[in-house]
Amino acid sequence: MITMDKSKKGVAKLANGSTSDNSRANVRSDKRNGLARVFEAKESSINRLLLGDHNFQAVYDVCAVHIVLFAAFKIARDSLAAGRLSVELPLFYLAMGDFNLRSILAFFLTELLLLSLAVCVHPGFMAWKTIRTWFPHTLPVDIGFLIVYLLGLVSAFATVIWAVFTVPICPALSFVIGIEQVRLSMKSYSFLRETVKKILTPWNKDDATGPAVYYAGQMEPQVGSLANYLYFLFAPTLLYRDRYPRNNGPINWKNVMAYAAQCMGILWSAGVLYQELLVPSSFRHSTVVTSVLNSFAIGFIILLLFNIGILHSWMNMNAEILRFADRQFYTDWWTATSYAVFYRKWNTIVHDWIHAYVFLDIKNLLGARGLVNIVPAFFSIAASSIIHEYLLAISLGFCMPFLSMFFGGAGVLLYLFNPCFLMKRVSNVFILAATGMGMGVITFGYTLEYMSRQYCPQEQLNTDFFFTLHLMNCYVAHN
Repeated sequence: MITMDKSKKGVAKLANGSTSDNSRANVRSDKRNGLARVFEAKESSINRLLLGDHNFQAVYDVCAVHIVLFAAFKIARDSLAAGRLSVELPLFYLAMGDFNLRSILAFFLTELLLLSLAVCVHPGFMAWKTIRTWFPHTLPVDIGFLIVYLLGLVSAFATVIWAVFTVPICPALSFVIGIEQVRLSMKSYSFLRETVKKILTPWNKDDATGPAVYYAGQMEPQVGSLANYLYFLFAPTLLYRDRYPRNNGPINWKNVMAYAAQCMGILWSAGVLYQELLVPSSFRHSTVVTSVLNSFAIGFIILLLFNIGILHSWMNMNAEILRFADRQFYTDWWTATSYAVFYRKWNTIVHDWIHAYVFLDIKNLLGARGLVNIVPAFFSIAASSIIHEYLLAISLGFCMPFLSMFFGGAGVLLYLFNPCFLMKRVSNVFILAATGMGMGVITFGYTLEYMSRQYCPQEQLNTDFFFTLHLMNCYVAHN
């Protein structure tokens, strides 16, 4: 497993000036904007634990060794059954599908179009800024450019739908395209939200209140350059700032390679666990029930592997390449004693965006506090569930609102339920157990529906095929 260099223990400095100790003290609450997210040079939670506690590093390595041994056991068992070395993983072949030249070409063309549309947002904004000064009444110009921006989002959506369902593209590449579309759309929206305020409500960096204070010097009164925007498009954050904390030293390619190797190892191990314990070999009653029971057992392992593989290794790898110093992509979610805390700590990248542009907007719209916070919290959870549901539908080729039922139903109830009457440790165990079981059930539900379309294939690909569930019909047909 990766061991971070000792030099990382020092706090990195900004490329354009260091972050002062008074940055947090200078952040003030604004009636309209709430508390702005201030980026600071800091390491990920796991890296801090690995550097500061050798016992944690030992436990971390033991868990990694056990996962690797499980994968090695699978390879040995398959090799003995086949009479030769066998490292095949059917799940990967299923995820890659028909990997032909047409699908590869459609994938890269779609990626290029999505990136081009995102890049055009900055020059389009500069054109809007200039053209609106030519007219005494700016509202028609504002509406016109807003329509152009919305048409860009619609065209990106239409392109993704065409590439995924018409070409078609395999599930793995479809998921990548969906992630890129959502990521670039959220980034462009953040750029517009943070930059439009500079034009509509100008401010000065010497102001004693407002953006000059609550951005802690990370935003300038002038519109950021195209270079700043391009850096933001690839930076591991969804919130736009004119400047971010950067590491002054050279890129540590040793850490980059270690993070990449860790990503590949976790991907392989997760695939082995998933294939062995969650994917049913048939739709017989006993096989399905066994897979359901397995999902309860390994749900938390899937959650943990996702956190380490994506939110830790992948994000840190990109941050190291871009010398992005704020590595707080998650916090200590494993200590959460309520779901309100867990949602905030699990994925801070998405949480920061939803908090800034969904939660605070609705809260400011309602103009009240107290119990009214439940309403913006509900819309925040709904926005998160819609994003996840869309990505799953794009990659799997069907819409089954199983995740939305958990997020919008059980997720809201658990968010409101605070087991404060329990001991802190018991509350933490409850949250981790419920989250792990929920993750396992959700994963198995989508797996069962996807496999039902493999065991009981349909003749036509139409709207009914996309929205109609097939797992019950396939289950009945096999029992």
